[in-house]
Amino acid sequence: MRTFLKIFLALLLIAVALIVFAPASLLDRGLDKTSRGQWRLAETSGTLWNGSGMLVHAQGAVLTPLRWRFEPSALLSGAARWRLLADETTPRLTGVLTFSRRGIGLDGLSLHTSAAVLQPLLPPEMIQAMEGALVIDAPALLLNEKGQEGRISGRWQNAQMVFQEIPVDLGNVSFNVDSGQQGSHSIIKNEGGAVSLDGDFQTGIPGKPARGTLKITPRPDTPEALLQLLSAFGQPDAQGSYLLEMK
Repeated sequence: MRTFLKIFLALLLIAVALIVFAPASLLDRGLDKTSRGQWRLAETSGTLWNGSGMLVHAQGAVLTPLRWRFEPSALLSGAARWRLLADETTPRLTGVLTFSRRGIGLDGLSLHTSAAVLQPLLPPEMIQAMEGALVIDAPALLLNEKGQEGRISGRWQNAQMVFQEIPVDLGNVSFNVDSGQQGSHSIIKNEGGAVSLDGDFQTGIPGKPARGTLKITPRPDTPEALLQLLSAFGQPDAQGSYLLEMK
């Protein structure tokens, strides 16, 4: 009996140690699986409960460093919750990540980074550089097998890009994405810059094609090289704007 008790206690201690000291790399494996290999956590350190890492994309974009801390109080409501922490530096990602029967919840999510980190995700033959500050907020977002629900809003401040080897000043760009069970609706606008942007996009549920239009209107000081590029890629309308359609 004493031998059995000793073995049981030893196994219990091993199980507790495995849980308490579970490595942070377990989050990388979970992220790799749920994102189908698109997102990974590199340079992980610490544990599953209190650790850090670097959020990177499969195409080489390094988005932001991450720090997290587990909040056991959520277990009382049948959920597992982590708080994402960051210093007042850029890039940074803060918010609350919750796993429950409803899916994966992201509350108060706020990402501050440079637009340059997204450039590796875009076709290099089309976009050669991106500059400016990027801020993305998601007050309450739910991800599950049905899709995505919630709102994502963003600001691209002092937006600059090199498109087809031509520098383009876009001023300050704002966008909003509202998602639900029937798909998502995105709006893009800007203030200032060499052109005016007015975009409206609809992304349907699986089986339904995405559609939308980006209206680009030249300003009086739009460079001639950019005007030639717009006439090559866009469909002109009666008001002097160019339409790029997604069907």
